[in-house]
Amino acid sequence: MENVPIKLTSLINDTTGTLIASNYVDPNTKIAVIFGTGCNAAYMETVGNIPKMKHLGLPDDQEMAINCEWGAFDSFDHQHLPRTKYDIIIDEASNKPGEQSFEKMIAGLYLGEVFRLVLTEMIDAGDLFLGQNTYKLEKEYAMDTAFLSLMESDPTDELLTVVGVFTYFFGIETTLEERQFFRSLAKLIGTRAARLSACGIAAIVSKKGYLEKGCSVGADGSLYNKYPGFADRIHQALVDIFGEAGKQVSVEWNITTHHAEDGSGVGSAIIAGALKDFALTSLIS
Repeated sequence: MENVPIKLTSLINDTTGTLIASNYVDPNTKIAVIFGTGCNAAYMETVGNIPKMKHLGLPDDQEMAINCEWGAFDSFDHQHLPRTKYDIIIDEASNKPGEQSFEKMIAGLYLGEVFRLVLTEMIDAGDLFLGQNTYKLEKEYAMDTAFLSLMESDPTDELLTVVGVFTYFFGIETTLEERQFFRSLAKLIGTRAARLSACGIAAIVSKKGYLEKGCSVGADGSLYNKYPGFADRIHQALVDIFGEAGKQVSVEWNITTHHAEDGSGVGSAIIAGALKDFALTSLIS
């Protein structure tokens, strides 16, 4: 663009923005995560641990924000993540098969589709909705992850919210037993996503030695902010992951997550302002 009174000072993504914004509010924030439509993490690393920057001659103890792009973990050889047949179906049918394996098991874009695939398998086996028209449910990504959130948070004995989801959006009548199963399935899928998310956080905590000295994790995204119990399940998973070591230092208190509201936008502003001040300082000196 020409003749626009804007100077580009930095290029960042939402994860590094969340990291900087959260650290600005709480200096103990060492990690930032995004759990929404996609998932990712960022953390601060010393230059001495970044081989590709050795040639720049920067001090080894200088810190730099690292954008992990951890959604791509285990994407090609699939040696580490315990994928189900539903994960494989989602991956192979996606516009990027063989990529973003970790993200496809965690992110909000895919959780509803995992749920839908389980149901369609049961429909094909003759175990659900006999005699009913299920064509709306058979459309890919017809089951939004927000529906799973509604099912989990349904406070009624008859699970009337679940009734509403299936009758209004899919034109399907359900029994109480089916609705109870749907809520349990939604909880299972949401819990798996949260616990896998905790694995990523735990990996960074272990790499940087944060378990004993503690750190705060800034978190943003619709799953973390809106999905019922998601944050609590992450915290419990961290306790489970660190086990005996966690008992010695109380993971519940040493490794905590907190909501980073509009982390990406605020972080961008902080970084742009910091770089502006740095440039002015350099000119003056």
